[in-house]
Amino acid sequence: MSFDKTEKWIVTGTAGFLGSHTTEFLVKNQQQVLGIDNMGWGSPENLSYFENETNFSFLKEDIRNREKMLEVFSDFQPDRVLHLAALHFIPDAIKNPSEAVSINLHGTQVILESSRQSKNLKSFFFASTGDVYEPSEAPHHEKSITAPFNIYGMTKFLGENLVSLESRQNENCHFINGRLFNMIGTRETNPHILPVIFEQLHETPFKLNLGNIFPLRDFVPITQAAQAIIELSLKSQNKLDAVNIATGHACSVENIIELLGEILGQKIEINVDPARVRKAERNVLSSDVSKLKKMIGWTPSGDLREELTSLLKSENLLK
Repeated sequence: MSFDKTEKWIVTGTAGFLGSHTTEFLVKNQQQVLGIDNMGWGSPENLSYFENETNFSFLKEDIRNREKMLEVFSDFQPDRVLHLAALHFIPDAIKNPSEAVSINLHGTQVILESSRQSKNLKSFFFASTGDVYEPSEAPHHEKSITAPFNIYGMTKFLGENLVSLESRQNENCHFINGRLFNMIGTRETNPHILPVIFEQLHETPFKLNLGNIFPLRDFVPITQAAQAIIELSLKSQNKLDAVNIATGHACSVENIIELLGEILGQKIEINVDPARVRKAERNVLSSDVSKLKKMIGWTPSGDLREELTSLLKSENLLK
Protein backbone atom coordinates (compact mmCIF):
# COMPACT_ATOMS: atom_id res chain seq x y z
CA MET A 1 0.00 0.00 0.00
CA SER A 2 1.28 3.46 -0.87
CA PHE A 3 0.07 6.95 -0.02
CA ASP A 4 -0.27 9.55 -2.75
CA LYS A 5 0.81 12.33 -0.42
CA THR A 6 1.35 13.20 3.21
CA GLU A 7 -1.86 13.98 5.04
CA LYS A 8 -2.77 14.91 8.59
CA TRP A 9 -4.52 12.22 10.64
CA ILE A 10 -6.04 12.25 14.11
CA VAL A 11 -6.21 8.83 15.78
CA THR A 12 -8.17 8.49 19.03
CA GLY A 13 -7.21 5.59 21.28
CA THR A 14 -3.72 5.72 19.81
CA ALA A 15 -2.10 3.83 22.74
CA GLY A 16 -4.58 0.97 22.55
CA PHE A 17 -4.46 -2.42 20.84
CA LEU A 18 -5.81 -1.35 17.45
CA GLY A 19 -4.82 2.30 17.80
CA SER A 20 -1.11 1.61 18.24
CA HIS A 21 -0.87 -0.64 15.19
CA THR A 22 -2.86 1.82 13.07
CA THR A 23 -0.78 4.77 14.22
CA GLU A 24 2.48 2.91 13.64
CA PHE A 25 1.46 2.09 10.07
CA LEU A 26 0.62 5.71 9.34
CA VAL A 27 3.78 7.10 10.94
CA LYS A 28 6.03 4.64 9.10
CA ASN A 29 4.41 5.77 5.86
CA GLN A 30 5.32 9.42 6.52
CA GLN A 31 1.83 10.57 7.41
CA GLN A 32 1.49 13.31 10.03
CA VAL A 33 -0.36 11.90 13.03
CA LEU A 34 -1.80 13.41 16.19
CA GLY A 35 -2.66 10.64 18.63
CA ILE A 36 -5.16 11.17 21.44
CA ASP A 37 -5.55 8.86 24.44
CA ASN A 38 -6.45 9.39 28.09
CA MET A 39 -4.32 6.30 28.97
CA GLY A 40 -7.22 4.76 30.90
CA TRP A 41 -6.70 1.53 28.99
CA GLY A 42 -3.88 2.52 26.66
CA SER A 43 -0.34 1.31 27.29
CA PRO A 44 2.73 3.59 27.44
CA GLU A 45 4.68 0.69 25.93
CA ASN A 46 2.44 0.81 22.86
CA LEU A 47 3.46 4.43 22.29
CA SER A 48 7.14 3.48 22.25
CA TYR A 49 6.84 2.14 18.69
CA PHE A 50 6.39 5.62 17.23
CA GLU A 51 6.41 8.34 19.91
CA ASN A 52 9.90 9.60 18.99
CA GLU A 53 9.10 10.06 15.31
CA THR A 54 9.02 13.68 14.16
CA ASN A 55 5.73 13.18 12.30
CA PHE A 56 3.90 12.02 15.45
CA SER A 57 2.56 14.10 18.32
CA PHE A 58 0.61 12.94 21.33
CA LEU A 59 -2.10 14.45 23.49
CA LYS A 60 -3.06 12.78 26.76
CA GLU A 61 -6.70 13.80 27.08
CA ASP A 62 -10.19 12.38 27.48
CA ILE A 63 -12.22 12.48 24.26
CA ARG A 64 -15.23 13.67 26.30
CA ASN A 65 -13.48 16.99 27.03
CA ARG A 66 -15.44 18.93 24.42
CA GLU A 67 -13.71 22.28 24.89
CA LYS A 68 -10.25 20.73 24.48
CA MET A 69 -11.25 18.57 21.52
CA LEU A 70 -12.74 21.55 19.68
CA GLU A 71 -9.52 23.46 20.24
CA VAL A 72 -7.26 20.59 19.16
CA PHE A 73 -9.17 19.83 15.96
CA SER A 74 -9.33 23.51 15.08
CA ASP A 75 -5.58 23.89 15.52
CA PHE A 76 -4.51 20.64 13.84
CA GLN A 77 -6.97 20.69 10.91
CA PRO A 78 -6.92 16.95 10.14
CA ASP A 79 -7.53 15.55 6.67
CA ARG A 80 -8.72 12.27 8.15
CA VAL A 81 -9.98 11.01 11.52
CA LEU A 82 -9.80 7.46 12.86
CA HIS A 83 -12.02 7.31 15.94
CA LEU A 84 -10.88 4.12 17.68
CA ALA A 85 -11.14 5.14 21.36
CA ALA A 86 -13.81 3.28 23.32
CA LEU A 87 -14.55 1.08 26.28
CA HIS A 88 -14.02 -2.14 24.30
CA PHE A 89 -13.92 -4.98 26.82
CA ILE A 90 -17.43 -6.42 26.99
CA PRO A 91 -17.31 -7.66 30.64
CA ASP A 92 -16.20 -4.16 31.74
CA ALA A 93 -19.02 -2.59 29.72
CA ILE A 94 -21.55 -4.95 31.31
CA LYS A 95 -20.21 -4.17 34.81
CA ASN A 96 -20.29 -0.42 34.19
CA PRO A 97 -22.87 0.33 31.49
CA SER A 98 -23.04 4.03 32.34
CA GLU A 99 -19.31 4.39 31.67
CA ALA A 100 -19.66 2.48 28.40
CA VAL A 101 -22.44 4.80 27.28
CA SER A 102 -20.47 7.88 28.37
CA ILE A 103 -17.26 6.96 26.55
CA ASN A 104 -18.68 5.23 23.50
CA LEU A 105 -21.57 7.62 22.84
CA HIS A 106 -20.80 10.96 24.45
CA GLY A 107 -17.15 10.63 23.42
CA THR A 108 -18.11 9.81 19.84
CA GLN A 109 -20.44 12.80 19.61
CA VAL A 110 -17.70 15.11 20.90
CA ILE A 111 -15.26 13.80 18.27
CA LEU A 112 -17.87 14.19 15.52
CA GLU A 113 -18.57 17.77 16.59
CA SER A 114 -14.88 18.54 16.85
CA SER A 115 -14.25 17.18 13.37
CA ARG A 116 -16.43 19.96 12.00
CA GLN A 117 -13.62 22.35 12.95
CA SER A 118 -11.48 20.98 10.12
CA LYS A 119 -11.97 22.60 6.73
CA ASN A 120 -9.90 19.81 5.14
CA LEU A 121 -11.73 16.74 6.47
CA LYS A 122 -12.01 14.03 3.81
CA SER A 123 -12.91 10.93 5.82
CA PHE A 124 -14.10 9.90 9.27
CA PHE A 125 -13.74 6.28 10.40
CA PHE A 126 -15.73 5.00 13.38
CA ALA A 127 -14.63 1.72 14.98
CA SER A 128 -17.87 -0.23 15.38
CA THR A 129 -18.27 -3.97 15.97
CA GLY A 130 -19.84 -7.17 14.67
CA ASP A 131 -21.76 -7.16 17.95
CA VAL A 132 -24.25 -4.73 16.38
CA TYR A 133 -25.82 -7.66 14.53
CA GLU A 134 -28.73 -9.80 15.70
CA PRO A 135 -27.41 -13.21 16.79
CA SER A 136 -27.43 -15.63 13.87
CA GLU A 137 -25.75 -18.87 12.82
CA ALA A 138 -25.20 -17.45 9.31
CA PRO A 139 -22.37 -15.09 8.34
CA HIS A 140 -23.42 -11.47 8.78
CA HIS A 141 -23.38 -9.14 5.81
CA GLU A 142 -23.83 -5.39 6.07
CA LYS A 143 -27.58 -5.60 5.42
CA SER A 144 -28.13 -8.21 8.13
CA ILE A 145 -30.50 -7.23 10.94
CA THR A 146 -28.86 -5.00 13.56
CA ALA A 147 -30.12 -5.91 17.03
CA PRO A 148 -27.34 -5.89 19.67
CA PHE A 149 -27.97 -7.92 22.80
CA ASN A 150 -25.31 -6.46 25.13
CA ILE A 151 -24.53 -2.92 26.21
CA TYR A 152 -21.26 -2.77 24.27
CA GLY A 153 -22.95 -3.68 21.00
CA MET A 154 -25.74 -1.23 21.74
CA THR A 155 -23.34 1.69 22.32
CA LYS A 156 -21.66 0.94 19.00
CA PHE A 157 -24.99 0.61 17.20
CA LEU A 158 -26.07 3.99 18.55
CA GLY A 159 -22.63 5.39 17.73
CA GLU A 160 -23.15 4.31 14.11
CA ASN A 161 -26.39 6.27 14.13
CA LEU A 162 -24.58 9.37 15.36
CA VAL A 163 -22.10 8.96 12.51
CA SER A 164 -24.96 8.51 10.05
CA LEU A 165 -26.59 11.71 11.27
CA GLU A 166 -23.31 13.60 10.97
CA SER A 167 -22.83 12.33 7.41
CA ARG A 168 -26.03 14.11 6.38
CA GLN A 169 -24.64 17.40 7.67
CA ASN A 170 -21.16 17.28 6.12
CA GLU A 171 -21.21 17.24 2.32
CA ASN A 172 -17.46 17.00 1.78
CA CYS A 173 -16.53 14.05 3.99
CA HIS A 174 -16.80 10.27 3.62
CA PHE A 175 -17.98 8.46 6.76
CA ILE A 176 -17.23 4.78 7.45
CA ASN A 177 -18.74 2.61 10.17
CA GLY A 178 -16.19 -0.20 10.33
CA ARG A 179 -17.69 -3.29 11.96
CA LEU A 180 -14.67 -4.99 13.46
CA PHE A 181 -14.76 -8.65 14.44
CA ASN A 182 -12.47 -10.35 17.00
CA MET A 183 -8.92 -9.10 16.58
CA ILE A 184 -5.76 -10.95 17.60
CA GLY A 185 -2.14 -9.87 17.79
CA THR A 186 0.44 -8.19 19.96
CA ARG A 187 -0.07 -5.17 22.28
CA GLU A 188 -3.43 -6.24 23.73
CA THR A 189 -4.56 -3.88 26.50
CA ASN A 190 -7.63 -5.87 27.64
CA PRO A 191 -7.84 -9.44 29.01
CA HIS A 192 -9.40 -10.98 25.91
CA ILE A 193 -9.16 -14.72 25.36
CA LEU A 194 -5.66 -15.00 23.85
CA PRO A 195 -3.89 -12.88 26.50
CA VAL A 196 -5.61 -15.02 29.15
CA ILE A 197 -4.47 -18.21 27.40
CA PHE A 198 -0.88 -17.02 27.15
CA GLU A 199 -0.81 -15.89 30.77
CA GLN A 200 -2.02 -19.31 31.90
CA LEU A 201 0.42 -21.15 29.63
CA HIS A 202 3.26 -19.26 31.33
CA GLU A 203 1.97 -20.24 34.77
CA THR A 204 0.84 -23.83 34.12
CA PRO A 205 2.26 -25.14 30.81
CA PHE A 206 -0.22 -27.08 28.68
CA LYS A 207 -3.09 -26.58 31.12
CA LEU A 208 -5.86 -24.01 30.78
CA ASN A 209 -8.77 -22.98 32.99
CA LEU A 210 -11.30 -21.17 30.77
CA GLY A 211 -14.95 -20.30 30.31
CA ASN A 212 -16.80 -20.71 27.02
CA ILE A 213 -14.70 -22.47 24.38
CA PHE A 214 -17.40 -23.51 21.91
CA PRO A 215 -18.51 -20.19 20.28
CA LEU A 216 -17.37 -19.65 16.69
CA ARG A 217 -15.60 -16.36 16.03
CA ASP A 218 -13.86 -14.62 13.13
CA PHE A 219 -10.33 -13.87 14.39
CA VAL A 220 -8.65 -11.02 12.49
CA PRO A 221 -4.88 -10.32 12.59
CA ILE A 222 -4.55 -6.87 14.14
CA THR A 223 -1.96 -5.55 11.70
CA GLN A 224 -4.20 -6.43 8.77
CA ALA A 225 -7.24 -4.89 10.47
CA ALA A 226 -5.21 -1.67 10.90
CA GLN A 227 -4.23 -1.61 7.24
CA ALA A 228 -7.82 -2.31 6.15
CA ILE A 229 -9.06 0.64 8.22
CA ILE A 230 -6.57 2.98 6.58
CA GLU A 231 -7.38 1.75 3.08
CA LEU A 232 -11.10 2.12 3.71
CA SER A 233 -10.48 5.70 4.83
CA LEU A 234 -8.56 6.42 1.63
CA LYS A 235 -10.74 4.54 -0.84
CA SER A 236 -14.33 5.02 0.33
CA GLN A 237 -16.34 6.74 -2.41
CA ASN A 238 -19.71 6.84 -0.69
CA LYS A 239 -21.12 9.44 1.64
CA LEU A 240 -21.67 6.75 4.29
CA ASP A 241 -20.51 3.14 4.36
CA ALA A 242 -20.96 0.30 6.84
CA VAL A 243 -18.43 -2.44 6.22
CA ASN A 244 -17.35 -5.63 7.98
CA ILE A 245 -13.65 -5.92 8.79
CA ALA A 246 -13.01 -9.64 9.16
CA THR A 247 -11.51 -12.67 7.41
CA GLY A 248 -14.68 -14.49 6.41
CA HIS A 249 -13.56 -17.59 8.33
CA ALA A 250 -14.80 -18.60 11.79
CA CYS A 251 -13.40 -21.03 14.33
CA SER A 252 -13.92 -21.77 18.01
CA VAL A 253 -11.62 -21.06 20.96
CA GLU A 254 -11.33 -24.82 21.27
CA ASN A 255 -10.03 -24.98 17.69
CA ILE A 256 -7.47 -22.27 18.49
CA ILE A 257 -6.23 -24.16 21.54
CA GLU A 258 -5.90 -27.35 19.48
CA LEU A 259 -3.85 -25.40 16.92
CA LEU A 260 -1.67 -23.90 19.67
CA GLY A 261 -1.01 -27.43 20.92
CA GLU A 262 -0.02 -28.55 17.42
CA ILE A 263 2.41 -25.63 17.07
CA LEU A 264 3.88 -26.29 20.53
CA GLY A 265 4.05 -30.03 19.91
CA GLN A 266 1.94 -31.09 22.89
CA LYS A 267 -1.80 -31.31 23.52
CA ILE A 268 -3.17 -28.62 25.83
CA GLU A 269 -5.53 -29.75 28.58
CA ILE A 270 -8.67 -27.59 28.99
CA ASN A 271 -10.77 -27.29 32.14
CA VAL A 272 -14.04 -25.41 31.69
CA ASP A 273 -14.54 -23.26 34.79
CA PRO A 274 -18.25 -22.44 35.39
CA ALA A 275 -17.23 -19.20 37.11
CA ARG A 276 -15.66 -18.01 33.84
CA VAL A 277 -18.58 -18.91 31.60
CA ARG A 278 -20.46 -15.88 30.27
CA LYS A 279 -24.20 -16.11 30.86
CA ALA A 280 -25.02 -14.32 27.61
CA GLU A 281 -23.00 -15.55 24.66
CA ARG A 282 -23.40 -15.79 20.89
CA ASN A 283 -22.91 -19.27 19.48
CA VAL A 284 -21.58 -17.82 16.23
CA LEU A 285 -20.22 -14.43 15.16
CA SER A 286 -18.98 -14.71 11.60
CA SER A 287 -18.79 -12.35 8.66
CA ASP A 288 -19.41 -11.99 4.98
CA VAL A 289 -16.48 -9.90 3.71
CA SER A 290 -17.47 -9.44 0.07
CA LYS A 291 -18.09 -5.71 0.52
CA LEU A 292 -14.69 -5.18 2.13
CA LYS A 293 -12.98 -6.99 -0.75
CA LYS A 294 -14.91 -4.91 -3.29
CA MET A 295 -13.92 -1.68 -1.57
CA ILE A 296 -10.19 -2.28 -0.97
CA GLY A 297 -9.39 -5.27 -3.20
CA TRP A 298 -8.41 -7.74 -0.44
CA THR A 299 -9.45 -9.10 2.93
CA PRO A 300 -7.48 -10.04 6.06
CA SER A 301 -6.01 -13.53 6.04
CA GLY A 302 -7.65 -16.44 7.80
CA ASP A 303 -4.27 -18.19 8.28
CA LEU A 304 -4.34 -18.59 12.06
CA ARG A 305 -1.34 -20.91 12.22
CA GLU A 306 1.01 -18.18 11.03
CA GLU A 307 -0.48 -15.56 13.35
CA LEU A 308 -0.49 -17.85 16.40
CA THR A 309 3.08 -18.97 15.74
CA SER A 310 4.18 -15.35 15.68
CA LEU A 311 2.26 -14.62 18.90
CA LEU A 312 3.77 -17.62 20.72
CA LYS A 313 7.24 -16.38 19.77
CA SER A 314 6.48 -12.87 20.96
CA GLU A 315 5.30 -14.35 24.28
CA ASN A 316 8.51 -16.41 24.56
CA LEU A 317 6.44 -19.59 24.55
CA LEU A 318 8.02 -20.84 21.31
CA LYS A 319 11.61 -20.52 20.14
